[in-house]
Amino acid sequence: MDQVMDFMENTEIVVGTYENHLLGYKIVTDPVNEHLMLETSFTDDSHRGALRCVAISSTGVLASSSTDDSIRIHSLKKRKEIGGLFEHNGTVNSMVFYDNNHMFSASEDGTICLWKTKNWEMMRTLKGHKSHVMAVAVHPSGKLGLSVGSDRSFFTWDLLTGKLAFQRKLQDVAYNIFFTSSGDHYVLVFNKQIEVCSLADTKVVKEVPTEWRINAVCHVKENIFAVGGDDRLVLIVDVLTGTHLFNVDAAKSTEDNFSSRVRCMSVIDFNADKYLVLATASGDIKIFRLDFMKCTAKTLFFGQTKVRITAMSVYNSSINIGTGASKKRNAQVLDTEEQMQERPECESKNSSNSDDDHEGSEDSESRTGAPESKKRKVQRDFGASKPARKKNKNANKNCETNVLKSKITKDAIFPPQKSKKKLKAKRVNK
Repeated sequence: MDQVMDFMENTEIVVGTYENHLLGYKIVTDPVNEHLMLETSFTDDSHRGALRCVAISSTGVLASSSTDDSIRIHSLKKRKEIGGLFEHNGTVNSMVFYDNNHMFSASEDGTICLWKTKNWEMMRTLKGHKSHVMAVAVHPSGKLGLSVGSDRSFFTWDLLTGKLAFQRKLQDVAYNIFFTSSGDHYVLVFNKQIEVCSLADTKVVKEVPTEWRINAVCHVKENIFAVGGDDRLVLIVDVLTGTHLFNVDAAKSTEDNFSSRVRCMSVIDFNADKYLVLATASGDIKIFRLDFMKCTAKTLFFGQTKVRITAMSVYNSSINIGTGASKKRNAQVLDTEEQMQERPECESKNSSNSDDDHEGSEDSESRTGAPESKKRKVQRDFGASKPARKKNKNANKNCETNVLKSKITKDAIFPPQKSKKKLKAKRVNK
């Protein structure tokens, strides 16, 4: 019971509404009857349209989009607004954080933008869709991206180069797309069906049909997904085998006829337990603890927001950020000061891709090296010639950029594209 209370006290639920509002809720204990209840933690009305998408990184960065074509960025840790992103000319339907360093945004203007979360610089725009981009997904390795459009288009992106690698037409419009934990398969969400496809040959491995419209799908663990929609029951399904494990009832305990629909879902991994948070279109929020040994879902909380919910995301501040694989990748980048001074200068990023594995690993280590201290750099440049100082300056600049990326993302996330206006200016000057 203490573990459940610890989860409740450190959980913040952020919802977007039809009324243009972004609302935060925390679960607190009512001092009168000692029951759990929802308490508003913050409100934001900076959007000028109905909220479409809400995403939260594990570091507490909140991104929200609405029909006003903008993206608003907030910090849940500092409790303040960071700013707005206005690159898109259409409603942003999907936002995905990758490794807390980058964010992908897919819009109805047919483009996908890649943002660096440190300073919110737009690194690249992926163009190719001729209609609305419905959703985007990033492979666990960060080297591959998938996107689906409202014209039944399916695009595969090579994130090493930022170019379109493959495209095909689907049988119907897919509204969402996910990768499994291993990255060997991807899941396409249609109106009343889910398809699981192999990443190697794009063949359909399994189909999971439903009798009602699907509104929300979220990844639980490995190959297990939660599927909710116009029915009161949320399906917990192993998508690779098609096995229906158990159901989660989204209706009130006293409600015989479910008059609403499941609108959003999110799963939080807390102390080896899986907690499912779901929201209905009428404003109800329920929290369950999933037990895969007994194939049951225990209801832990029910609350009413009395708003029309369109999007939701959940953040738990007590989860240790940076654990697991991401922490290991960052540890390989963050060298001590002595190691940074002993390590030679960075090599150029334009090394040949046809090198063998041994050469590739050596180049990888050199690119993750950090620049020398400011004092040493000044002394070295002072005695060098002007061309040598310019060369060293460019090398140090490349080093500083690469240090910000982990060992996986430095090769997976491509560099920002150069401005065409600047290139044209250089030609005129010559």
